[in-house]
Amino acid sequence: MSQLLPHPDIGPPLHPDLSSERRIEAWIDLMHFGDQCFAAGASLWLRPGEDLVDAARESYARHMADQDEKLMAMAKRFEECNGR
Repeated sequence: MSQLLPHPDIGPPLHPDLSSERRIEAWIDLMHFGDQCFAAGASLWLRPGEDLVDAARESYARHMADQDEKLMAMAKRFEECNGR
Protein backbone atom coordinates (compact mmCIF):
# COMPACT_ATOMS: atom_id res chain seq x y z
CA MET A 1 0.00 0.00 0.00
CA SER A 2 2.93 2.35 0.53
CA GLN A 3 3.81 4.60 -2.36
CA LEU A 4 7.12 5.64 -3.88
CA LEU A 5 8.78 8.84 -2.73
CA PRO A 6 7.38 11.93 -4.44
CA HIS A 7 9.54 14.45 -6.24
CA PRO A 8 10.92 16.91 -3.63
CA ASP A 9 9.05 19.80 -5.24
CA ILE A 10 5.65 18.17 -4.69
CA GLY A 11 6.27 16.29 -1.44
CA PRO A 12 5.27 17.51 1.99
CA PRO A 13 7.43 20.25 3.49
CA LEU A 14 10.08 19.06 5.93
CA HIS A 15 12.43 20.94 8.20
CA PRO A 16 15.27 22.34 6.04
CA ASP A 17 17.98 21.11 8.45
CA LEU A 18 17.09 17.44 7.99
CA SER A 19 19.57 15.28 6.11
CA SER A 20 18.46 13.43 3.00
CA GLU A 21 18.50 10.16 4.94
CA ARG A 22 16.30 11.61 7.69
CA ARG A 23 13.88 13.06 5.12
CA ILE A 24 13.51 9.61 3.54
CA GLU A 25 12.99 8.05 6.98
CA ALA A 26 10.32 10.65 7.77
CA TRP A 27 8.53 9.94 4.48
CA ILE A 28 8.62 6.19 5.08
CA ASP A 29 7.25 6.74 8.60
CA LEU A 30 4.44 8.81 7.12
CA MET A 31 3.61 6.08 4.57
CA HIS A 32 3.53 3.45 7.33
CA PHE A 33 1.24 5.67 9.38
CA GLY A 34 -1.06 6.02 6.37
CA ASP A 35 -1.14 2.24 6.02
CA GLN A 36 -2.02 1.89 9.70
CA CYS A 37 -4.82 4.46 9.34
CA PHE A 38 -6.19 2.62 6.31
CA ALA A 39 -6.08 -0.72 8.15
CA ALA A 40 -7.85 0.77 11.16
CA GLY A 41 -10.58 2.26 8.97
CA ALA A 42 -10.90 -0.92 6.95
CA SER A 43 -11.54 -2.91 10.10
CA LEU A 44 -14.92 -1.15 10.25
CA TRP A 45 -16.07 -2.58 6.89
CA LEU A 46 -14.14 -5.84 6.58
CA ARG A 47 -16.08 -9.04 7.08
CA PRO A 48 -14.68 -11.46 9.68
CA GLY A 49 -11.82 -13.45 8.16
CA GLU A 50 -11.58 -11.20 5.09
CA ASP A 51 -8.02 -10.38 4.05
CA LEU A 52 -7.12 -6.68 4.27
CA VAL A 53 -4.89 -6.71 1.17
CA ASP A 54 -7.50 -8.52 -0.95
CA ALA A 55 -10.20 -6.10 0.24
CA ALA A 56 -7.98 -3.11 -0.53
CA ARG A 57 -7.28 -4.44 -4.04
CA GLU A 58 -11.00 -4.95 -4.70
CA SER A 59 -11.81 -1.49 -3.37
CA TYR A 60 -9.11 0.08 -5.54
CA ALA A 61 -10.29 -1.84 -8.61
CA ARG A 62 -13.88 -0.60 -8.06
CA HIS A 63 -12.63 2.95 -7.56
CA MET A 64 -10.58 2.86 -10.76
CA ALA A 65 -13.49 1.37 -12.72
CA ASP A 66 -15.67 4.26 -11.50
CA GLN A 67 -12.96 6.73 -12.50
CA ASP A 68 -12.71 5.15 -15.96
CA GLU A 69 -16.48 5.49 -16.42
CA LYS A 70 -16.34 9.16 -15.41
CA LEU A 71 -13.44 9.86 -17.78
CA MET A 72 -15.20 8.12 -20.66
CA ALA A 73 -18.38 10.15 -20.00
CA MET A 74 -16.33 13.36 -19.94
CA ALA A 75 -14.59 12.42 -23.19
CA LYS A 76 -17.96 11.70 -24.81
CA ARG A 77 -19.36 15.08 -23.69
CA PHE A 78 -16.21 16.83 -24.93
CA GLU A 79 -16.56 15.06 -28.27
CA GLU A 80 -20.23 16.07 -28.53
CA CYS A 81 -19.44 19.68 -27.68
CA ASN A 82 -16.82 19.82 -30.40
CA GLY A 83 -19.12 18.33 -33.03
CA ARG A 84 -17.20 15.12 -33.62
